[in-house]
Amino acid sequence: MSKEMITLKSSDGLCFVVDEEVVLQSVVLSHIVQDCADREYPITNVTGKILKLVIEYCKNHVADVDGGDPSSSDDDALKKWDAEFITQMDLCTVYDLLMAAHYLDIKGLLDLTCQRVADVLAACKDHKEIRATFGLVNDFTAEEEAEVLKENQ
Repeated sequence: MSKEMITLKSSDGLCFVVDEEVVLQSVVLSHIVQDCADREYPITNVTGKILKLVIEYCKNHVADVDGGDPSSSDDDALKKWDAEFITQMDLCTVYDLLMAAHYLDIKGLLDLTCQRVADVLAACKDHKEIRATFGLVNDFTAEEEAEVLKENQ
C-alpha cells in the first residue's frame, strides 16, 4: 500500500491531502502523477465541495481497486455504502459529481451518478414531472407538444 501523500487543489482554492492510492483511482490523475514530480495538483474544473465527495468515494473504493478477492459481504457493504452516499445528495450535487467523475475519469463514480439520474428519471410519471424535476423549460408550442405526444402514444 502506498503511503505517498498528494495534495489536490480545487477550483475554489481548497486543498485536500490524500493518499496516492486514492488519487490513482482517477485515470486522468494517475497519468499526471506518473508524469509529474509535483505533489500538488490543481483540479481546475471541480469545486472543493465536489472534490471532497470525490475523495470520499475514492477512499471507500480503494480496496475494490487494489484487487484481492473481496468477499460477498464486503461487496454488499460497498453497495450499501454507495446507495447511502448517492441518495443523500440533491440532484444538483449529483450532477456536479457526475461531471467531476467524467472529467477525472473515475468509472465507478460515473456509473453510480448516472444510475442515480436514471433512477430519478424512471420514477417520473410523465413529461411534466420530468421537466419539473430537472428544471427543464418547455420550448414547444402547444401544437408542437400535442403532435409529439400523439406520435409517442
